[in-house]
Amino acid sequence: KALKEEEEGGGGAMKLIKKDLESKDGTGLIRLQADSEEDVWHLYNVIVVGDVVTSTTFRKVDLSSNSGNELAGSTNQQRVRMTLSVKVEAIEYDGEAAEMRLRGRVTTEASDQVRVGSYHTLTIAPNRALTVEKVEPPGWDMFALDVIKKACSDKAKLGVVDLAVMLVEDGYASLHLVGSEGMHMRVSKIETRMPKKYGAAAAGIGKAQSKFFSRCALAIGQNIDFSAIQCLVLAGPGFTKDELLKNLLLEAARAKGSLESGDSKGGGASLLPILENKGKIITAHASSAFGHSLQEVLSSPEISKRIANTRASSQTDAINRFHQMLNNDETRAFYGEVPVEAAAEMGAIQDLLITDTLFRTKKTELRVKWTKMVEGVERGGGKAHIFSSLHVSGEQLNSMGGIAAILRFPMPELEDLDLG
Repeated sequence: KALKEEEEGGGGAMKLIKKDLESKDGTGLIRLQADSEEDVWHLYNVIVVGDVVTSTTFRKVDLSSNSGNELAGSTNQQRVRMTLSVKVEAIEYDGEAAEMRLRGRVTTEASDQVRVGSYHTLTIAPNRALTVEKVEPPGWDMFALDVIKKACSDKAKLGVVDLAVMLVEDGYASLHLVGSEGMHMRVSKIETRMPKKYGAAAAGIGKAQSKFFSRCALAIGQNIDFSAIQCLVLAGPGFTKDELLKNLLLEAARAKGSLESGDSKGGGASLLPILENKGKIITAHASSAFGHSLQEVLSSPEISKRIANTRASSQTDAINRFHQMLNNDETRAFYGEVPVEAAAEMGAIQDLLITDTLFRTKKTELRVKWTKMVEGVERGGGKAHIFSSLHVSGEQLNSMGGIAAILRFPMPELEDLDLG
């Protein structure tokens, strides 16, 4: 039975336009639109040799010939925009240009000027839609689907959100979530017209500021999970951030009092975590409330010290634990294909460390093997960490063969195996 789904993405995430997959073998197609440079990288991680990719492209054709021959020697040659499907034979990723080039043979006849079987190179770049069809099992395996799921979700891209920053100045604030992978996303913007501080209009400053702070409090209550983050930083120039902190605690205290008296109409329940986690809220200086000041806040020694234990990604933590285990008990830490595969067969893996490079192999049987290994480790209660080869930790792992494992118990017999 085919699984069919159509939806549209939004915001900064890659857009999922259509999904039509076979439940039995994972074959089928997904139509997407890459909206950023990062989305192109995600697509590079899921497209493999043998996939059929369809996208708009430009091709030089002979407009004066109706014979079906391309570039038949005529001087009337022009670049024509068309949609072509190509069975991928070669993949090239250009990080500087933020684009991917897919070379292969044309599989469907777009016009009488493009022959089926002729070669063409599709260029995949931001703001371009494409359809990726996997025609051979394992098709859209667990790894590929997980990449697409995260790419199509703004918050999923962040990883574990461990920090929130509200940049604030008089009448303007922006709330940002910062993830364990080092990525950040603006989730709210608050603007309130503030009266002039002199003349007759000055009488309205207090009321406007109270309204502005209430909107800031609402944005924080709706977007921040205080149980997950290390801290909330209120940052900006001047004293507005300090006044906001006082107001946040006051609003939360009022909300608590209202709820305790039985008044639940004000919607103050979302503010209670502010009061309960006031120790997690700190202030810091920033030159403005606009996005470019976020890096300024994150670079502050005070903030860096406060969030030092959570800024590292789970992948970095895993590779650090691997090296520690290798130093302390080398019979519980192995790297390389052969010993790790042997440990997986014995159900001995506690943490599997594997790079996305291995999943981009041209050999279907290897891709199936890695996918089954990841699934087997997780099914047995272990944790699989898939490293990006663009990150420093991924480069480290690639230098060890792209795969390593921390074991539940010592297996000294693996030391005699070839590291592979």
